[in-house]
Amino acid sequence: TLISSPVPLKSISVTLSINDFVAGVSATLNYENEEEVPVEAIFVFPMDEDSAIYSFEALVDGKKIVAELQEKMQAQSKYEDAMSQGHQAYFLEEDDYSRDVFSCNIGNLPPGAKVGITLRYVQELTLETDGALRYVLPAILNPRYQLSEQSTNSCFNIKTPIVPLEDLPYTLSMVATITSQHGIESVQSNCSLSPIQYLADDKTSAQVSLAEGHKFDRDVELLIYYSEVHSPSVAVEMGMQDMKPDSLMGAPSAMVSFYPDLPEVKGSRACGEFVFLMDRSGSMKFHLSYQNDSQLHIEAAKETLLLLLKSLPMGCYFNIYGFGSSYEKFFPESVKYTQKTMEEAVKRVKDLEADLGGTEILTPLLNIYKGPSIPGHPLQALGSLKFALNCSVDDFSLSWDMPPGLSASMLSPEQTAICKGQRLIIYAQLNGTMPQEESSGEVCLKYTLQGRSLENRVTFSLQPKTNASFIIHRLAAKSLIQMKDLGSHKTSDGEKEDVLNISIQSGVLSSFTAFIAVNKDLNQPVQGPLAPRVIPRPMTFSNLPITCPYSTDLEFNSYGSFGHIEDIVLMRMMENSKSSTKKTNLQKYRKVFHKGFGKKVLCLISLQKANGSWELDKDLTKILGTGLKDTKAANPAKDQDPSAWATVLAVLWLHAKGKDVKCEWELLESKAVAWLHDHADSSIPMLVQAAKSFLKLSVIPDVFVV
Repeated sequence: TLISSPVPLKSISVTLSINDFVAGVSATLNYENEEEVPVEAIFVFPMDEDSAIYSFEALVDGKKIVAELQEKMQAQSKYEDAMSQGHQAYFLEEDDYSRDVFSCNIGNLPPGAKVGITLRYVQELTLETDGALRYVLPAILNPRYQLSEQSTNSCFNIKTPIVPLEDLPYTLSMVATITSQHGIESVQSNCSLSPIQYLADDKTSAQVSLAEGHKFDRDVELLIYYSEVHSPSVAVEMGMQDMKPDSLMGAPSAMVSFYPDLPEVKGSRACGEFVFLMDRSGSMKFHLSYQNDSQLHIEAAKETLLLLLKSLPMGCYFNIYGFGSSYEKFFPESVKYTQKTMEEAVKRVKDLEADLGGTEILTPLLNIYKGPSIPGHPLQALGSLKFALNCSVDDFSLSWDMPPGLSASMLSPEQTAICKGQRLIIYAQLNGTMPQEESSGEVCLKYTLQGRSLENRVTFSLQPKTNASFIIHRLAAKSLIQMKDLGSHKTSDGEKEDVLNISIQSGVLSSFTAFIAVNKDLNQPVQGPLAPRVIPRPMTFSNLPITCPYSTDLEFNSYGSFGHIEDIVLMRMMENSKSSTKKTNLQKYRKVFHKGFGKKVLCLISLQKANGSWELDKDLTKILGTGLKDTKAANPAKDQDPSAWATVLAVLWLHAKGKDVKCEWELLESKAVAWLHDHADSSIPMLVQAAKSFLKLSVIPDVFVV
């Protein structure tokens, strides 16, 4: 859709306040009607689904108009009535179909009028595997696959214009202030930032801003690194004075954060149940990019599935689902990972086709999660594969020690296990009378780690300061809403009533509520026909209507089921590269990407056994480019299992020939190294030196450096 009329949205200004693990955001959208007729501006935009939107207001001619949160149908009716009477009206709702998409309507904006719309929200920051806290400001709204019978009221039915980046008529600015008692080591971003400015000598406070000229070609990401993040913490927040003292918003709330520093564990020691969910819809028959020699989506997916199957630890349980309009699974229930079951799965993967029709993912997901769990093998969704191959904290429990007359009731769902690299946040309501004098409470965190019973005790003050934004209360309310709010098509009447009550009381938006504000103070109602103006979004590869999702770990990208696979994979490869020449990397990775993983690399990986080893045979030496007789003769440990020599050769060859795609095979490498330590530990240095000489390599991989 091309734009032929002026766009009323002129700029977006974001103020970000990050305190430890929580972000408070204020986003102002500035509108101006440059036309000669009144307009209704409609802006559909993405936002993290964990965001708790609690405020929506308009600034018109210096006057602040604060919106009220109401039941959605009631708010919609009020908006339409105001529009018909010529009043200015403002409406904000969460999409009926997608929790991470919102629509903002500015109705009856007269010619020449200016208005600033501000929405405020809070959210927990995502924890990355390297300990960084991640904030994302979504700037790209990607197309979604929609279930036709459920999406009649979706924001995606609005025909949103798409324009080239250079023609986008509005700008984005962002200033971020970061505070943490742990000390701020650095702030990184995928976008250009101003140099970090420390506001305190001890580096507990800092500020950065988005450089001018952001092109809306990507989501804005910040990675914040603190000096110490593993210490458990408890934060208490007083409730609203005008609320009942025993209510959700009237009683004090507490947030417990637990991020244990767990040791690495060998892959062979890991357990778990892993379920792989693969898109086999018809759209997977298309090429990965517009280049004719690039792979088909389905072939790339099969390669990735092979890599993941080879990366699983012995003794775990697994299953593979394929979905489209219907779904199929390899085994009636998850099976134990052995050489036999792995070989059967690999054989079936090779025969998979993109022949299941549409892209209906909900039904197989429901089937996966409703099944009984296997004792001692917690179900892993696929995105946590690397987490699950490491240590986990089990049998987690929480107990409170507080002054007489004060108790805690949990607001968060029970969670009994967390893996290395994961964090646990728990919300609780404090019931009873808070002590008047200086006093403290204590939380005891008990858990099991590698068979040992451990505990952490955290003392916290019971004289907390009042937070004007009531961040903890609203995050707790959002947590409760997410547990109960399954959307209008799935939520029971009882749960819907609970969601409405929590949403209205806390002021946090839900799928059953909406913000509405009406400005009746105009000298006269707006006259004349109203022109609808849908705010355009930028044209990027990721919102071109091409094919269904697929990334190197078979996950959907963050803000839409449709993503440009080349962008996703190339960016991930570049993130794992240590080269400083990004342009050279991009050209190199494009070549690797379009041809798929090297055939020899895939062939080598396909020869790996379920336990992580390779056999010394002609198939292996053909890939290595050596003869079987010469390879056997070069083995410095002829009295030992020749699989150890073969495995060392395979790992060194991978580093020499497949280093550009190391991020894809590092898990199966870990399994191979773990097998070597179990079966040839004392001989590893000798085998590695001999393999280096035999393969004529100049460097020994870090994984073998003592």
